[in-house]
Amino acid sequence: MWRKATAACLVLAPIALTVSTAVDPALGTVEEYGVYRAHPDATQWHSLLLHWAWALFVPGFLGLLAPVRRRGLVLAIFAWVATVVGLVTFAALMSADFALLSLEQQSGVTDAQLAAWDDRMADQTWAVLGWQQLGIFGWGLALILTPIAAARARVINWWTAGLALAGTVLYLLFAISPLPLCILGPVTLVVAYGMAARQLLGFRAAGDEPDVFGTFRRRAGRICMIAAPLSFAVGMATVPPGSPEPDSILKHPDLGQASAFFLHLAWVLFIPAVLTLAAPGRRVTRIAGGLTVLGLINFSGLMFGDYLDLAARQSLGNTIADQAAETQGGYLTFTLGWVLPGMLLALLGLIVVAISAAVDRVVRWWVPALVGAGLAAFFLLGLGPIGVVGPLLLLGGFGAAAVTLRTPAAPEVSAVPVG
Repeated sequence: MWRKATAACLVLAPIALTVSTAVDPALGTVEEYGVYRAHPDATQWHSLLLHWAWALFVPGFLGLLAPVRRRGLVLAIFAWVATVVGLVTFAALMSADFALLSLEQQSGVTDAQLAAWDDRMADQTWAVLGWQQLGIFGWGLALILTPIAAARARVINWWTAGLALAGTVLYLLFAISPLPLCILGPVTLVVAYGMAARQLLGFRAAGDEPDVFGTFRRRAGRICMIAAPLSFAVGMATVPPGSPEPDSILKHPDLGQASAFFLHLAWVLFIPAVLTLAAPGRRVTRIAGGLTVLGLINFSGLMFGDYLDLAARQSLGNTIADQAAETQGGYLTFTLGWVLPGMLLALLGLIVVAISAAVDRVVRWWVPALVGAGLAAFFLLGLGPIGVVGPLLLLGGFGAAAVTLRTPAAPEVSAVPVG
């Protein structure tokens, strides 16, 4: 089942990238501002599809790396970390396009004010180091190392890996060039990862090769079961006093930036935690785990909005920032295509996966009870010091799961690998 889901993501992700690139209203232009204002619909679809392209590449790459055992281990570990942390973070940066569009659509906002907003963003150390640089660096590593690791492990052949790397290079070179040059890279990636999907579906691992990479993933997943709620607790503990009042983040900008980073990191770390929890379960549990991962990818990215909002309030004032936030909330592409899937699939999914794992006797029943109580406390207790209660309850639930989780039995395989 996971191979079919991976294959679907590997095909859909570059297709979304191709369409997103083709509809980008800024193709071939050198203007920094005003293009989005003139083409609001194209801007929204470009940004949403671009976000979903990178979001779908995350489960696609993780699934492509899953059959790796010992051959290609080091490359696979770096690619796995780059995908989980870097690529997920990079997908969040697309929300800046929605924020810029909402500001450009406010009456009286000048290009000079928009430039001041950009400068404020550049001054935010947490945003630059923890999001932009981390996301771009991890995104690049994931795109380069994943096909190489998969080819080294003989999951795909070297021709496919080479074509994937060529597509990446072409995308980097021509992403903002006029049509049709701009889609040369994405179309190449469609072909490359379509071939990779086909080879993955036919892959059979050698039965005598120890699954060292699988052991790494399970250990990392159990560590994340503890690290994710701990990061969540730090994020809640550093929420600026007086939140959610607008002035609170203006009075405590460093706390606001730190809180947004640790909250984002928490949802990112829940991705391997959920995958590890769901892996020993039955089909329903694994499906719930996959949907929850998609939700976590989307939900974690919403934390970047805190930096965008802070920069708007610092450079343009609360009135314009509030109006822009209202405008952005009215974009159905953003609300229905990003916010709601993120919140529903992530928060509800954590509970469903825990319950389903308990039904499958993967964990004890106190795990879903604590997870449900933790998320309920997150919603009901609000912000401030008391908000740490929810993450601590989640720590109890996922911590217990990390200790008691049984290891899935290794599949019996004997056929020769593809490629």
